[in-house]
Amino acid sequence: MTDQKRNRLLLVDGTALAFRAFFAIPGLSDGQGRPSGALFGFLNGLLRALEEHHPSHLAVAWDRPEPTFRHQLSEAYKATRERMDQDLLVQLPWMREAVELLGLQNHERPGYEADDILASWAQQGEVAGFEVILLAGDKDFAQVVSDRVCLSPPPKRGEASPRLGPQEVEEKFGVPPAQMVDWQALVGDSSDNVPGVPGVGPKRATALLKKYGDLESVLTRGAQEEKGKLRENLEQHAETARQAQKLVRLVTDLDLGDLGHQELGQADWQGLIDFCDQHSFQTLGERFRKEQEQQGESPEEPDQNRDYRLVDTAEKFAELLQGLQQSGGFVVDTETTSVDPMRAQLVGVSFAWQDHQAWYVPMNLDPPLQGPNGESPLAALAPLLADPDLPKAGQNLKYDAHVLARAGAPVRGWTFDTMVAHFLADPLSPHNLDSLALRFLGERKIPTSDLLGKGRQQITMAEVPIEEVSVYACEDADVTRRLMEPMRRGLQEAEAETLFEQMEMPLVSVLQKMEARGVRVDAEHLARLNRQLQKQQADLEDQVHQLAGRPFNLNSPKQLGPILFESLRIQDQAGVKKVGRTKTGYRTDAGTMERYRGIEIVDALLEYRQVTKLRGTYVEALPQYIHPQTGCIHTSYHQAVASTGRLSSSDPNLQNIPIRTDAGREIRRAFVPLHPDWIMVSADYSQIELRVVAHLAGDPALAEAFVKGLDVHASTAALIFGVDLDQVSAEMRARAKTINFGILYGMGPARLSRELDLSFAEAKQFIEVYFEALPGVRNWLDRTLEEARESGVVRTLLGRQRPVPELQSADGRVRASAENVAVNTPVQGTAADLIKMAMIRLDRRLEKEGLQARMLLQVHDELVFDCPPEELESLSQLAKQEMEQVHPLDVPLKVDVGHGSDWASAH
Repeated sequence: MTDQKRNRLLLVDGTALAFRAFFAIPGLSDGQGRPSGALFGFLNGLLRALEEHHPSHLAVAWDRPEPTFRHQLSEAYKATRERMDQDLLVQLPWMREAVELLGLQNHERPGYEADDILASWAQQGEVAGFEVILLAGDKDFAQVVSDRVCLSPPPKRGEASPRLGPQEVEEKFGVPPAQMVDWQALVGDSSDNVPGVPGVGPKRATALLKKYGDLESVLTRGAQEEKGKLRENLEQHAETARQAQKLVRLVTDLDLGDLGHQELGQADWQGLIDFCDQHSFQTLGERFRKEQEQQGESPEEPDQNRDYRLVDTAEKFAELLQGLQQSGGFVVDTETTSVDPMRAQLVGVSFAWQDHQAWYVPMNLDPPLQGPNGESPLAALAPLLADPDLPKAGQNLKYDAHVLARAGAPVRGWTFDTMVAHFLADPLSPHNLDSLALRFLGERKIPTSDLLGKGRQQITMAEVPIEEVSVYACEDADVTRRLMEPMRRGLQEAEAETLFEQMEMPLVSVLQKMEARGVRVDAEHLARLNRQLQKQQADLEDQVHQLAGRPFNLNSPKQLGPILFESLRIQDQAGVKKVGRTKTGYRTDAGTMERYRGIEIVDALLEYRQVTKLRGTYVEALPQYIHPQTGCIHTSYHQAVASTGRLSSSDPNLQNIPIRTDAGREIRRAFVPLHPDWIMVSADYSQIELRVVAHLAGDPALAEAFVKGLDVHASTAALIFGVDLDQVSAEMRARAKTINFGILYGMGPARLSRELDLSFAEAKQFIEVYFEALPGVRNWLDRTLEEARESGVVRTLLGRQRPVPELQSADGRVRASAENVAVNTPVQGTAADLIKMAMIRLDRRLEKEGLQARMLLQVHDELVFDCPPEELESLSQLAKQEMEQVHPLDVPLKVDVGHGSDWASAH
């Protein structure tokens, strides 16, 4: 990749580079919807450093999440740091993977920071005679700068990276590297929450050190010789400065092993190409392909021991059929023309029942392949696929079930989905087949793009030569087969076998049937609604223009910001002292604008944005999802996305249609029964998450409210405010409702004060009174967090686990966010598990009772059906019974059932 310089050691602060990349490239996501901006920036930054500095040796160091020795010295150390954004957190493992694929080394050390690792490498490199370059902007590293060690902070746009040697450090800070520790101790470091001596800034610290020589002399002699407030501060804060000196001093003597092991290794070009394909980095992928070609490296040779068979003759087909009959169970995988299972055409099917062996049956042979009796190959396979006593497995098998059913060969006997199994065992890691193969088998699969291409030149699998498809398809089936054993071990280790067998696997077929049925949407109603919203949008735009005093582009933050904060000065009207800004101007995002709600122009602007979003996301988009053959919308439900276990949906996402606004209700009104005379039925759990809390916490007062069928928010208000239930006002109930739901999401005094328009002290007192009234809830919260810290995981009532490693983070804000996750997951996850079990029970009951009623949608705590009028009473009773009795709790579950001519009317 570069011409290396002998004995040049480049040291990279991986954590710092990741942060810079995250804020430099916000909002980027890959083809799977995963955040990827930080990863892209990190990888580019690392490549740029390699090209610019030409090192012979390189080490990347990372911070670990748990506390370091500095936190033992001071609990306040880094306590004010903002928590790491979840979108950045999920990208860190990919960054480490990229480092290794480049042939480089990752380093971390429990109890120490990345800075200490790099400082120790720098010291070791200097002693060994290396030229050392620290790719970092932190001033802490100025401590280790010498004639052989220099700093290379991030460059300005379009400029080369600067290098800071001893002279440059002294010019910048006023002291040589040897005095930097003392200088930092006097000045302090606000970013790490390290206090210095009050009244001593950079210039004064420089002057004091030049006058007295070192920190101890400044604190002893300076406290005697200086005058006024400075003398007083040096006397009173001497120990603070000594403590700061310990905190800011980098460790330079860690035993990190042989420096020779940091020599640049051989990059795994094929691995990097596959990595870029997975993360949609097309330009980088092409760059690595060129590197691969220039260095003469070819992709890995396929396993010579594998036996992949293209079934292209009657004899081979007969052999396959016999093998499937005698297999005792097999893996099935389909090749198709589309990722949309409701539109995809079947190209071929692959099978595997022995390791390293697989068979591929193409559906597009010319002349066509025939079965034993002259039938189509799929017709010959159909009885085996439909045999419920012959177990089938797959990866994301819901997709294959759709495709095969639509092609005329419905499958029964699904018993194992490797994607779902891995999600249960390790919900925070990638679950796609390529990632699982690499992680558990050490194999890189053939990238799909190698067959189909990319962008405008992309073709379908039907256009790829059958021989190439065969190898690809057989590999998929073979890899899936060999993944089953490590997935089973993962389920055992997570104690999730029962959950997998009794909930998630049965749910696959329930979801597949719901998706296949789809739901009918009234396109004419949406068209009428769109015209109404279009007029409302124009009226709101005119209103904002009138209030602003001139026309402008409401969707341009650069135009909107100056009008709001300079011309109208809405911050003065709202009593906001500090106005948020970005690099390009004022903050005008939704979160910022909520602070100014109540100001007429802001209210009109927020309503304009809501109407605009509803039009673009739902009113205009939903008709595009109507299937041309069925006339229905077929949303896709995802079991392996939300780590709490909640289902999510896409194409379209029906989970976020608002219900409390008129426009949101009108959108729901467009969802209608399949048949004109049928009825929509909604069965909705009432306050299920609070009922789960009552069960988990075992709080008598909270449980009593549910057992007696009381208004739980009014009952809570009566306890908090010390009044009788009939004396609870609407305002009291509203406040109690806010905190009842707030505890599920870690609401603290700051947020509660904003929600209820209270002072911070009042909000804090309100929370204290709440926990005094409901001590069981407080005890449950404390117990949940304690157990999570000890085990590193949290579990739902039915046993679903979610790791929460961030609970050990040294960053206080990261820990706080993890605590919210630890509290919320058992509640939200248990609620999700209960409705999944209810869906399975209802699906079986509907079939058993022989009802025509169909389960159409699942949206959070609600199930939506349609049915003929004569089944309305039976369905309503059945849904209520199965949902309320799904699992025994200490408090009753309550389901509200409604019906109407459309979804909105039924709710």
